[in-house]
Amino acid sequence: MRLKKILIIGLFNFCLLSLLLVCSRVEKTYDLVIANGLVIDGSGNPWFKADIGIKGQKIIAIKDRIEPQKAERVIEAAGLIVAPGFIDIHTHADEGILKIPGCENYISQGVTTLIGGNCGGHEFPLSELFQKIQQQGIACNFGSLAGHNTIREKVMGMKMGEPTPEEMSRMKELLRQEMRAGALGLSTGLAYLPGTYSRTEELVELASVVAEFGGFYASHIRNQGKRITQAIEEAISIGEKNHLPVEISHIKLADEDVWNQLEMIIRPVEQARARGVEVTLDQYPYTATSSGFTSSFPQDVFEGGQEKFLERLKDPETYDRVKQTIINNRLTSKRGINKLETIYIARSQKFPDYEGKNLKQILEMMGKAATVDNGAELIIDIVKEGDASAIFFQMDEKDVEALMKLPYVMIGSDGSLQVRGQGSPHPRSYGTFPRVLGEYVRNRQVITLEEAIRKMTSLPAQTLRIKNRGLLREGMYADITIFDPKKIKDLATFASPHQYSQGLVYVLVNGQEVIEQGKFTGKKPGMIIYGQGYRKK
Repeated sequence: MRLKKILIIGLFNFCLLSLLLVCSRVEKTYDLVIANGLVIDGSGNPWFKADIGIKGQKIIAIKDRIEPQKAERVIEAAGLIVAPGFIDIHTHADEGILKIPGCENYISQGVTTLIGGNCGGHEFPLSELFQKIQQQGIACNFGSLAGHNTIREKVMGMKMGEPTPEEMSRMKELLRQEMRAGALGLSTGLAYLPGTYSRTEELVELASVVAEFGGFYASHIRNQGKRITQAIEEAISIGEKNHLPVEISHIKLADEDVWNQLEMIIRPVEQARARGVEVTLDQYPYTATSSGFTSSFPQDVFEGGQEKFLERLKDPETYDRVKQTIINNRLTSKRGINKLETIYIARSQKFPDYEGKNLKQILEMMGKAATVDNGAELIIDIVKEGDASAIFFQMDEKDVEALMKLPYVMIGSDGSLQVRGQGSPHPRSYGTFPRVLGEYVRNRQVITLEEAIRKMTSLPAQTLRIKNRGLLREGMYADITIFDPKKIKDLATFASPHQYSQGLVYVLVNGQEVIEQGKFTGKKPGMIIYGQGYRKK
């Protein structure tokens, strides 16, 4: 009997222990809890203290307190800002997303979603790009616009002039194809080839296709200097005639003749918004741009492609016209600025020894006098060999600050994915978002922390019509950036751009840590962000 009693008691204890273990497992409601953080939810509202519970890819609870024993893991965030993952609405990440799937120079800024296909160019066709991304995996989320320049060149090559009815029909069909593949909208690069050859009417007709799929229109406008008002009005008219939201890319006053004349931007935008046209703008927090040199040339010399261009340069009159245009557009300053010292080569396959040097330094390296004539000829030689990516210091810091204060301006880097140590890229690819938070929020107090985060999260999500990201809300995807507001800071400089920022502690993409305690985890939980017109095959 004694043995039987012992067995019964043992069996009872075993069952009780098993029941407790089962209950314990059942009580693990959350895969992860972020505890005691200062939550800035992306709406622009002041921070509040809360715990955030995550299950799978989603936020399932935001409460004053969540019992830690209900979570598989807990991130202690006392004293840290817990914000939605940053959405970079303006990147050229599509150019390197397959080669750099870890997205390190962006997730190290707290960016969890990258939007490519800007300035009129995208990786064609999108269906193939998206398929390869899904097969390979990426650390961040990715979406893309369809680029007008890409589509125009596919159909018309480098031909100037208006498209024939057949060419327009073909362009519209390619655009429909890309919208069905998941493009978020249409982008133009009207200062670049071959977009510069297009007229407003062409763009209005193409944008009508985007309206069929609920997209939006984003434009690198024709002029960011003396004719910026007219360029903005053109972009607005394209959207307004098609009832589309309009996004003006990397807004700036990029000509010293119009520095501090913000009304040239504000007036057309606010007049349009008063009429009911949804117009927004994006901005990066630097006084330098980055692009190739071809926009400094008379655009007709490129018609027909590179061979025709090289042939035309053999004509002395054409060469002199090109040279004088470059001098007028790039190398002349009424303020006495030495433009040869303000233009740097960021990347050049043909001339890698030029990278990181300005035109003055390159001319001196070549044993030539640092004159505007020699500078113009150097630029021509670079373009003859296939062009280069350059950095141009051409904005005023007062304008950067003033634009940042406008409520309809969001943050976008205009950068690209980078292999650390290669070339001398614009530091915006490494530092845009921490620079805003550290320099313009904490140090200069240009805008509040809550407003800065709104410009990085819910405002771009609203523009993109992304309904399940950009805010910290129950049911949203768990894209979350956690940082120390006292330490967040960009370290990338023009002289030394390949530097990750400091102050980021955790970054989550779809509920998984891609940065943990400031270190990359190597995880690739990113998704494709499809536009409303996406048709799954």
